[in-house]
Amino acid sequence: MMKSKILMMVLGAAIACSAATIKDVKLACSAGGCALKFQFTSADDLPSFFQKYNAAAKTLTLGFSESKFAMGEGNYDVDAASQYVRSMRVFRENFRGMDFLKVELAVGPAISGDKNEIALDKSDFILKVSGEKEKGWILSKLYASKKKEAEKVAAEEKKAAALAAAEEKKAAEKQALLDKKAAAKAAAEEKKAAERALIEEKKRLAEEKKAAQKQALLDKKAAAEEEKRIAEEQKRLDKAIKEGGAVSALLPGIKEMTVLIGSGMEQFRLLAESPIGISRIAGPGKTGIITVALEGPQKSPVFKIGSSSLVKSVGWGANGLQIQLQSGANPVMLVQEGALILQAPESSLKKDGFVFWTARPDGIYTRNWVKPSDEGRSFDKFVKGYEPGSNKIVSAAQTFHLRPVVRELIVVADETEFYTAPNENAQVVKRLVFGDRLVSLDLVGLYRKVQFDNRVGYVNRRAVSFFDELSSVQIELLKQVDKERGENLQDGVAQSGSMLESLYEDRIIYSSFGRRDPFVEIKGLVEEGINIDQVELVGIIWESEVPMAILVESKNPSISYTIKEGDKILNGKVLKITQTDVLFLIQEFGVSRRYSMGLPDKFGGQK
Repeated sequence: MMKSKILMMVLGAAIACSAATIKDVKLACSAGGCALKFQFTSADDLPSFFQKYNAAAKTLTLGFSESKFAMGEGNYDVDAASQYVRSMRVFRENFRGMDFLKVELAVGPAISGDKNEIALDKSDFILKVSGEKEKGWILSKLYASKKKEAEKVAAEEKKAAALAAAEEKKAAEKQALLDKKAAAKAAAEEKKAAERALIEEKKRLAEEKKAAQKQALLDKKAAAEEEKRIAEEQKRLDKAIKEGGAVSALLPGIKEMTVLIGSGMEQFRLLAESPIGISRIAGPGKTGIITVALEGPQKSPVFKIGSSSLVKSVGWGANGLQIQLQSGANPVMLVQEGALILQAPESSLKKDGFVFWTARPDGIYTRNWVKPSDEGRSFDKFVKGYEPGSNKIVSAAQTFHLRPVVRELIVVADETEFYTAPNENAQVVKRLVFGDRLVSLDLVGLYRKVQFDNRVGYVNRRAVSFFDELSSVQIELLKQVDKERGENLQDGVAQSGSMLESLYEDRIIYSSFGRRDPFVEIKGLVEEGINIDQVELVGIIWESEVPMAILVESKNPSISYTIKEGDKILNGKVLKITQTDVLFLIQEFGVSRRYSMGLPDKFGGQK
């Protein structure tokens, strides 16, 4: 076996060494016709041969076994207008285990088949063709001439490129010199412009200083005239009071001031001729003064309020309207429809009802709904009644209106965002936590417009609840949070917010702590609707736009119900759905009660 392999290797090497080599190809024409000659390097061991014509492609392929082409494989252009050979493609191909050198000729009309006559002349293989006589060629010389022409063209292109580069370099140097000159000129112009600007700035500053000095003199003169006018006005008013005549006590720039006391709260409302914005309000400072930045007299008489535990006095100052709070007063402050409102809890009025009074230039009107009585008195008598022996001027006509008070909201989520606009992509002003108090202003889709720390913004309405919507668990947690913060709920009711609803609805609130009301008989509750005493809370869908709760019947868990806020149930409705609880409002036998149902924890008890 080993000897056989060695013999095959020797034969292969011998064949390779004896492979025929075509050194050149030429076309020769004479009186007898034209012939295509393939010149081999030796007449020994000439290869096998075949020819094949492709009429569609107009190609004639010549095949030589175990042969080489000295000029190398590839494509060779000859003469595109020749009636014989126009181009050649030389390549190798294996056919039935034998290596062939193939010469594919793109031919003209003189060659139209593969039956062409062949002959041998020593080492030349001749393919005879018939046709008109044309100029002959030798492939090696033809390509030597083309190579020379290509080298000449390359040299000329190189020379042209060098010349172009030199010209470009010269142009770039020239442009750089021009740019340098232009930059120097621009720098000089810029320096001159800066010097002129400096001179103009000095001139402008000098003129502004002169104008400021002139304006300061005018302001000083105007201030002196204003002080003189106020002194004359005060003198005239003092004289009028002394003589006992009618006095108009209106402060300029104020349209209305209102004080309302009753039902556990006190409210002070001020409306100026210019609308008040929350951004114009500063304070209260350490001295208890709230400043409203409105245009008005720099100095005016002070209006003292003797019937309010919130506001002590009102007057104009150099920075605007100044409101002096009573000692220890810490009211909630908000702006609504251009009016400033101060509000705080009030416990001095022991009976239900309201007290208010109205001051006008021509007299005083008072009304006490605790002890109904109408009393019309003169302005002097009213002043003496509130400030005995005082000659101070009480200014501004005052009208007091009975207005609904905004309700307080409580954050019931662990954390929620306080947005600048009613959408989740708005800027977050602050993160609120469980137990934070907010003032409810409006409802905008899925968000509530609220006020927090004198700022107005929006919170998700599912993250907040009114106090009467809290479950028993939330109330206990709220008491604990308030205790940790040093705050207290009074008898389970928030300190601020409206209690007006209690005047119009006789309502008893009962917290069931997750159990049915033992004071209501089961007998008789047969109306259509879900009976909450016969169902259990098993789940809350919280991520949807509208929160929903899932209830199942206690005796038959295969029967389930899906409810949302506002849905009617047996003798009531769904009041509130939170992440852990459902709060129901039940009305039976003329009595309203709240019933809370919580999700069970992992041990089967309520969370």
